[in-house]
Amino acid sequence: MFYQKIIRPILFKIDPERIHHIVIAILSVISSLPIIYSLIRRKLFISEPILQTKIGNLFFKNPIGLAAGFDKDITAPLAYPMLGFGYTELGSVTYSAQAGNPKPRLWRIPADSGLIVYYGLCNRGVLAAIKQLKKIKTHLVPYGLSIAPTTGLKLEEMADDYLKSFVLLAPLADYITLNVSCPNVANNDLFSQISFIRELTHKVDEFKKANNLAVDIFLKIGPDMEKEQYEEIVEICVSSGITAIIATNLIKKRDQIRANSAVEKLNHPGGISGKLLAQKSNEVIKILYRAARGRLKIIGVGGVFCAADAYGKIKSGASAIQLITGFIYGGPLTIRQINLELAKLLQADGFRNVDEAVGKENLI
Repeated sequence: MFYQKIIRPILFKIDPERIHHIVIAILSVISSLPIIYSLIRRKLFISEPILQTKIGNLFFKNPIGLAAGFDKDITAPLAYPMLGFGYTELGSVTYSAQAGNPKPRLWRIPADSGLIVYYGLCNRGVLAAIKQLKKIKTHLVPYGLSIAPTTGLKLEEMADDYLKSFVLLAPLADYITLNVSCPNVANNDLFSQISFIRELTHKVDEFKKANNLAVDIFLKIGPDMEKEQYEEIVEICVSSGITAIIATNLIKKRDQIRANSAVEKLNHPGGISGKLLAQKSNEVIKILYRAARGRLKIIGVGGVFCAADAYGKIKSGASAIQLITGFIYGGPLTIRQINLELAKLLQADGFRNVDEAVGKENLI
């Protein structure tokens, strides 16, 4: 409560993008100090047998992960296991460096416990990402990297652009996420097309098989498709060797939300994160889980602020969880608290581990 009552009001008086960079810089310094790092991690990182899960070749000591978008330039990768995350997804990274959209491009909507994000995939590109990834000497948790297309490409050029990034980055990450759902770039509708997803996953799968790569591949999708499209994506993923689908990215269609925020607070371009995304995300997870029938895993993201939120996604069909906004609003003890309470919820319902709870509220 100290963070919510004292620290957060101070932080929220500062421009959100500026304070975000300040926080990551501080995390980078703290995580480079071995004694302090060890003390904090020992306090915040929760690993109990009931929380452990496996997705593909990846073993998670707890199922709560950091979503892509928090640390785009891989500035403080060691900080996230220190804060309790069971796995970390960095990026998104594009093959070429990008400045992103003009500022301001990040807004808070506290009345809805959310953010409006319009970064436009700003990042320093693949070569800079490679340098940063090589600095991660010990993988205390699995590290994933989200890749996305360079802005301004034609649809027929995008799959090869992804593939160029994948070829260079796959050897340095525990898994690669193909982000085909970034709602804060102009060509979002293009690279989320089913035909494009089929082409992209097929090309990546061919390269992976030809080079005998063991890296797991995830696909991140948005919340704005129809049921039939999600079912088709599942079949594409199964046939292309995708390990898991991450559902979902930010919500872009404003007619799908009922906000508490004043109209002027929402009058910004981009995708909305936080509580307004929670219900839609859970609905998509249920569709994917039914369509997958155990053939691939689902990772739930969107509106997770507490253990009950995470548990709801697990029972809807998610085998693991990702979050950013809940961490920003909840503070540095958030992940520890979620894991401790999630373990209690699982125990109370008689489950021996996370896997036993997956999809239990999604039975037909």
